[in-house]
Amino acid sequence: MALSISSDQTVLWDQIRYSGAPSEFAWVLPIKSGARIEIASDAFFDVLDAATNPIVFPPEVTCGGSAETTTSSCSVGAGAGMGCGGDDAGGGGGDDFELGPTDGVTIVSHGSAGPYETVVLSSEDPAALTQWLDEHDYTIPEEIEPVIEQYVEEGFDFVALRLAPGAGIQQMRPVRVVMQGAVPVLPLRMVAAGSGARTAITLFVIGEGRYTPANFVEGEVDPFVLKYDFATGLSNYVQLRDAAFERNAQQTWLVPYSMPGTLLGSLGSPNGLPLMYRTTASGQSGYPRMSDAIVQQAYINGETTETSCAEQLAALEHDRRRVVDPCFTGTCRGIDHTTEIDRRELACDAPIGSDVELDDLAVALTGQHPADVWLTRLDANLGRSAFGRDLELVAAPELGMISPYVTPNVAENAPCASAVVVHTSSKTPRDAARLGVVLVLSLVVSAATARRLAKMARFGKKAGVAA
Repeated sequence: MALSISSDQTVLWDQIRYSGAPSEFAWVLPIKSGARIEIASDAFFDVLDAATNPIVFPPEVTCGGSAETTTSSCSVGAGAGMGCGGDDAGGGGGDDFELGPTDGVTIVSHGSAGPYETVVLSSEDPAALTQWLDEHDYTIPEEIEPVIEQYVEEGFDFVALRLAPGAGIQQMRPVRVVMQGAVPVLPLRMVAAGSGARTAITLFVIGEGRYTPANFVEGEVDPFVLKYDFATGLSNYVQLRDAAFERNAQQTWLVPYSMPGTLLGSLGSPNGLPLMYRTTASGQSGYPRMSDAIVQQAYINGETTETSCAEQLAALEHDRRRVVDPCFTGTCRGIDHTTEIDRRELACDAPIGSDVELDDLAVALTGQHPADVWLTRLDANLGRSAFGRDLELVAAPELGMISPYVTPNVAENAPCASAVVVHTSSKTPRDAARLGVVLVLSLVVSAATARRLAKMARFGKKAGVAA
């Protein structure tokens, strides 16, 4: 999932994967009144996921006074096993709904979004809403009925979505829900309807600042036990990450990535070269910006017919004007180009035969100033007990950046027997990573000081001096 949060609007993207008969697929989500449902691009999610995975760089070690370095690195995906983390590692529908109230349920809208048939429902009677869904072949598990009742009491509407007649699961596309105002909440209570004993969730947050869970614990992978094995080229990152997921009754969120400016700008790497984002057709080359890669991947996917829009997005890297939707109310207004950016200028052309533009980045930036935008990734592998409440997010300016580059503090099977890991701020390009190195060195100094104090204390006791 992805959330873009501004004072103007909140957009929730959901990338749905489904295996089974198309006629059996259904998706029901609580939404704020006035929300609209739109189709999104696969490229948007694909690049965000690949670009924010942690990248493990082997530590620099000294052998007899000289430093041994290596330039190899690897990306640790959410489900990665080999490489860095170790070796564990035609549908239904077709109803002709009438808009307006019917048997305690108001049908706010009925239409389509790409391959999906959508209907937005509003009701003050949870029983009537559940009955309507059941009568129209949306199966609601019994244990979810109290959850629906809670959302109804809180004033939520619902969107019910399923594949349109003739559409197959191979045609499924991500969808996005656009809501007015800031709604920094992920509706986890409804996720329980399709969850098993554990549910892995990756959430990308796009906003003007670093976001963190307000009602869950934000954990971390312990950097002091992170190891790199030079013999196998593997780290224990995945094992440590999975152990962190188990904490707090399987209700911990990890934030492996949180950086400003990287959605539209470039990011350096520990080897001094810019990080390159590859598409499925770029081979060993790549693109210096996520926005470039999203547009190029969308072109490869057939989700747009042009790539020149990438230049317009890249030009906004340091722009402090506000991106606006001048037609949000249905009537378009004028633009003050000294302080505003018309988001329509940031969209890429629709593919031939379609009217769905590639505009995920334009929509994500609406209400925000491009130069101030952060991208934060949150990962969790939640147990069922976590779904008793929604995930509430809060801006946390006191929390710093989290670089994608991870350098282990422990080296195994190093190139020489007397190898010592070198901790240097030049290994990472951003302040957050440098602060992490300073913290490591400070703790080393503190440990050495503690050992000296302990020795002094033991000596003092022997000499009859109170320590």
